[in-house]
Amino acid sequence: MILNRIERWAINHPLRGMWQKRVETPKLLRLGGRCDGALALEIGGGQGLGAELIRSAFGAREVVSLDLDFAMTRRAQDRTENLDHCSVVQADCTALPMPSDRFDALFDFGVLHHVPQWQQAVAELSRVARPGARLYTMEMYRSFICHPLWRRLLEHPQTNRFSHDEFMNCWREHGWQPTGDNTLTSGMGWSTYRLRS
Repeated sequence: MILNRIERWAINHPLRGMWQKRVETPKLLRLGGRCDGALALEIGGGQGLGAELIRSAFGAREVVSLDLDFAMTRRAQDRTENLDHCSVVQADCTALPMPSDRFDALFDFGVLHHVPQWQQAVAELSRVARPGARLYTMEMYRSFICHPLWRRLLEHPQTNRFSHDEFMNCWREHGWQPTGDNTLTSGMGWSTYRLRS
């Protein structure tokens, strides 16, 4: 789903970048460790900051950053044009244009709550992951997304949403073993996983 005007502004605001650098990344590193030398896939790459962090903080060798929104992929391409071993792709995470068993690490910095059929995205991400791959997620949950205030400001699917436990269970069903998880209220959480070999 394409972000509305308010959410696109928020995603591209410097405060979002600061939060991603100073809160999300350190928390995911504590929960799941680095992925040195990995070929990594980021969904919902937005402005390209995630790709930079995946290379610098997480230690990935190469990053493919994917976004459904063409305007965001253009922005990410501009930001990452001098970043070695980084490519930006415009595509849908529920129908990934990549071969199976390709990636060593997957990153979801708050994207799947935008996807109406998020379970299909989980299946696709699981398909393109190699056995033993790592998964890093930060997500917004039903209690936040369906809250009357946020429903007025932000455009999110309101049906088929998930809680922290439901989200983790869906990944487990696809062979992922949790390596760490943490929540900030019932509306937001972080979790990391390893795909069974």
